[in-house]
Amino acid sequence: AAQENKWNVVQWLVKHGKANVEATDNDGQTVLLWAAQCNLDVVQWLVEHGKVNVEATDNDGQTVLHCAAQVNKWNVVQWLVEHGKANVEATDNDGQTVLHCAAQKNKWDVVQWLVEHGKTNVEATDNDGQTVLHCAAQENKWDVVQWLVEHGKANVEAKDNDGQTVLHWAAHGNLDVVQWLVEHVKANVEAKDNYGMTVLHWAAHGNLDVVQWLVEHVKANVEAKDNYGMTVLYSAAEGNLDVVEWLVEHGKANVEAIDNDGQTVLHRAAHKNEWDVVKWLMEHVKANVEATDNDGQTVLHYAAQKNEWDVVKWLVEHGKANVETKDNHGMTVLHWAAHGNLDVVQWLVEHVKANVEAKDNYGMTVLYSAAEGNLDVVEWLVEHGKANVEAIDNYGRTVLYYAAQVNKWDVVQWLVKHGKANVEATDNDGHTVLHCAADGNLDVVEWLVEHGKANVEAIDIHGRTVLHRAAQKNKWDVVKWLVEHGKANVEAIDNYGWTVLHYAAQVNKWDVVQWLVEHGKANVEAKDNYGMTVLYSAAEGNLDVVEWLVEHGKANVEAIDNYGRTVLYYAAQVNKWDVVQWLVEHGKANVEAKDNDGMTVLHWAAHGNLYVVQWLVEHGKANVEAKDNDGQTVLHWAARKNKWDVVKWLVEHGKANVEATDNDGRTVAHWLLKRKL
Repeated sequence: AAQENKWNVVQWLVKHGKANVEATDNDGQTVLLWAAQCNLDVVQWLVEHGKVNVEATDNDGQTVLHCAAQVNKWNVVQWLVEHGKANVEATDNDGQTVLHCAAQKNKWDVVQWLVEHGKTNVEATDNDGQTVLHCAAQENKWDVVQWLVEHGKANVEAKDNDGQTVLHWAAHGNLDVVQWLVEHVKANVEAKDNYGMTVLHWAAHGNLDVVQWLVEHVKANVEAKDNYGMTVLYSAAEGNLDVVEWLVEHGKANVEAIDNDGQTVLHRAAHKNEWDVVKWLMEHVKANVEATDNDGQTVLHYAAQKNEWDVVKWLVEHGKANVETKDNHGMTVLHWAAHGNLDVVQWLVEHVKANVEAKDNYGMTVLYSAAEGNLDVVEWLVEHGKANVEAIDNYGRTVLYYAAQVNKWDVVQWLVKHGKANVEATDNDGHTVLHCAADGNLDVVEWLVEHGKANVEAIDIHGRTVLHRAAQKNKWDVVKWLVEHGKANVEAIDNYGWTVLHYAAQVNKWDVVQWLVEHGKANVEAKDNYGMTVLYSAAEGNLDVVEWLVEHGKANVEAIDNYGRTVLYYAAQVNKWDVVQWLVEHGKANVEAKDNDGMTVLHWAAHGNLYVVQWLVEHGKANVEAKDNDGQTVLHWAARKNKWDVVKWLVEHGKANVEATDNDGRTVAHWLLKRKL
């Protein structure tokens, strides 16, 4: 009823129908907020007789006052302030007061009334730090700007969160406001925002008359640089050819200035796809087409990256740009073009004879760039450009290997089927393309094995198969497929004696460990070159894997490595006290077992973690006075390793004998003095 301006219906519903005047719709608006957009009479009645809340806000944080201002209901605004006692300083979710709204709507008479009668704060800022003056300038409301400055005493140098003054905003489009602010209010033309941009920088984005006036009448600095080292000409080059022309011809702007990234104005125009600016700069002021930025790239590199083949053609034919110029990464224009645009590639190869086999700093030819995602470019380069499919980069990788590495499996398929690429070629580390594919993409792995006939058992220089590689990279879907469908050997060992089960246990994949043991029939007791079983690998990480291997995999807790140490030693050595605790309490691990040097688990624990030492002594009943082959006790070892906290605890709580001597007659004191504790 309020929305349709049926105020007699509103009255009846409130008086007789007991309608809830504070009920809100989905936008959080009460009936008063709706009425404020329509009819003063309804607003008056609701406030005076309906006792509605004048300060209620909707979902945008706007009060009745904001809503009235938004739809130019200034009689409602005035009444709410004078009679409804509405708060003129209330802010919405954007931090704007009703004065911000009035300024944006160009209601200078309302602005005047709010300031003079409503005592509204002219300097109030919204969430963007913008004052009412900023808002008026932003919306090109220059009569409001004038009144706020002359009568409201608004601060023309106030800056918003981006450091912009009202003059920065005015420079976007209104010469009258700019002139008035500079001539009558003495606004600072050289003021810089947070990005170091002057008023002239902003004007150059699109307003030629403002640029002309600032340069000719105020002598604004054409060569002023922002925080990125860009002059005003860079701003103009982002899309305003008329401003570029005027700045160069009349403002004497330096065309060859360079910014912090080494880019010239020509680079900037190319970066922003402003090719009309590029052409004008080259034709009329002879801008240097071979200038390079900090990455060694010319404007031709930029054009190739942007897939602008007509511009590439123009730069080469008319600008005489060098096609074989390399950037700091050794990439030619053809390398960059191959990332995306077949037309550019074809033209460069067929008409300019660009070198297809040119290599970048990593030894990668143009075909590698194409392999990152453009099958059509790959096909053309191989079939028409005669690109070498078996070229290798500095790491020994072929294009096929690289395509697999970046997960471009359509490229992989084509190279094998049509390019006759060698699937068994190896890189410098002995990895085949299948090793590489195992890093990430099961689809590629499946296709290479089933259709490319790739060798599942190929080994790299570390003796690792594809299965090892997949396990190393946590690619368990690949592991399972290789075992189930690729018939990969789960007992294959690398140069360190590790099986795939060792790797799975090390990275805490107990579900994979379970699968390999139950379905892959992997040997739990397989030992590596140091005599360590899978249980040792598990002890380094997750207790869950240790528990499963012992309880379900029947792993031998007392198995010893080449040094005579059980898994309990290893857990103590790497400070896995939860594993130590479980092995002793549930795995029944022998705390007093000695290794080849006669050292117990407690000797090893004393190397590092006090908590492990405490638990072994207090709960595991480990012998504090046990001696190794050199006659040294646990206390000797704690002293030797500078573990002062362990020394103190062993003496104070473990009752360790401080006078015990080793085979050379040395006590703990000897070691403490030697270590200068």
